[in-house]
Amino acid sequence: MIRILHIIDTLSGAGPTRSLISLAKYASEKGLEQEHRVVALKKEFYPVSLLFAKKAGLEVLRNPGSDRISEEIEDADIVQLHFWNNPTLNEFLRSDWPSMRLLNWIMVFGEHPPQVVSKELLEYSDFALATSPLTLKLPVFEKLFSEDKADFVYGIADWSRLKDLNPQGHDTFNVGYIGTVNFTKMHPRFVPMSAGLSIPNVRFVVCGGGIENELKNEATSLNSAEKFEFRGYVENIRSVLEILDVFGYPLCDDTYATSEKSIQEAMYAGVPPVVFPHGGCSDLVQHEETGLVVNSENEYREAIEFLYHNPGFRLQLGQNAAEHARRIFNSEKAVMKMDSVYNKMMDRPKRSRAWSVAKFKSKEESASENFAENLGDQGNDFYMSLSDSDSAYLLKAEENIADSTPLLVGGEGGINQYRNYYPADPHFRLWSGLCLQKNGDHQKAIHEFDTAIEFGLDHWRVFWYKAKSAKQLQERALAEDALTRVKRDAPGFVKDHGLVL
Repeated sequence: MIRILHIIDTLSGAGPTRSLISLAKYASEKGLEQEHRVVALKKEFYPVSLLFAKKAGLEVLRNPGSDRISEEIEDADIVQLHFWNNPTLNEFLRSDWPSMRLLNWIMVFGEHPPQVVSKELLEYSDFALATSPLTLKLPVFEKLFSEDKADFVYGIADWSRLKDLNPQGHDTFNVGYIGTVNFTKMHPRFVPMSAGLSIPNVRFVVCGGGIENELKNEATSLNSAEKFEFRGYVENIRSVLEILDVFGYPLCDDTYATSEKSIQEAMYAGVPPVVFPHGGCSDLVQHEETGLVVNSENEYREAIEFLYHNPGFRLQLGQNAAEHARRIFNSEKAVMKMDSVYNKMMDRPKRSRAWSVAKFKSKEESASENFAENLGDQGNDFYMSLSDSDSAYLLKAEENIADSTPLLVGGEGGINQYRNYYPADPHFRLWSGLCLQKNGDHQKAIHEFDTAIEFGLDHWRVFWYKAKSAKQLQERALAEDALTRVKRDAPGFVKDHGLVL
């Protein structure tokens, strides 16, 4: 009996949790000699997932103390980390734990910040499992990992969710989206791109939580509100897939999407997907065989219009997709592949480990320094900001930070999530303020700059940023007060970059 201890951020209703539960369920059904337990680092949980975990025979420990986690690690044969960048998993990786065999199941594509697979992360692991074969082609894998230390297993779906699926007749042409509903995941022009389709009686069925109200308002402004149906989070996805004609799943350029279960499930249901080639999507969908892969907004519209006008081809794509899903996304085969990885790891001894530090040599690093390290080679702007040097490079780096993508600012593992988790770290306050300022939210930006100063980051440039926002708010006295500090510490800068009040 191999005892596997899973480490996950939280038991949610999202892909990583569902993959974990499906792994335990199918391993039990196959009669494999495995015992699965999970440490959820947060107390928060999705009640349905807790119920599913119990049915799968998965024992759950929610937010145990470090002593209990250490005991569990010592008792386990293998520790399986379900990785994506976030503060709680960041703290786990940098804590002192007993010797272990560590399997790192990477639940993100790993290419774009903040969801990056770094050299330090791979060095910390004994074996890395990607959830997309394309992840293994990233340079960090090519440089560090040989075949006996890395492989991939798609996120494992529970196909009982689609049991007895029976397509239902409907009067509209339904294009579905099931997943995270905000611009940290979906294409930023999802609504206008969809509303621009020239299809009579089209209906966009959007399932998932996030910025539904913002999207509703956008649809209304385009006189297209009647085309959209926002259902919020839906557990019974079978009832949605039964009425879809096409699965329209356009994601943002820097998506962390990897083996998206929503795409797997749509294909299993015989609903042909239309996707952009970002993240792992182009591996999941074979163009003109199991769906359509597009490269622009125009191509996205044209693809769905083509499928509307060619129902025979649409039906064939759906049939191909269903066959492909049953063959390639076979959960029982995935569990057997996982079992072979477990057995391979059991041939190796447990070892102690410590997170290797690439850039910072201080005895106790700050959370913001950890954040920069998590971005690997893509963290240079944050490294420069942390240096607090008086160079033009510093201001350019912070200009780049202000231009961060919605994912890097507000997504999982992004600036705002770390800022909320470490509210007393002044650099997160500075970075948050820069992004707010760039988006024109100057009142909140000033609050962030003031808080950064309060917590010890009183470099003159923070006062400069504050003065700029104060000017935009026509707060002349506040701007002048901030500029006084800049003139004292960087008189040459003020002379070259005068701010007219």
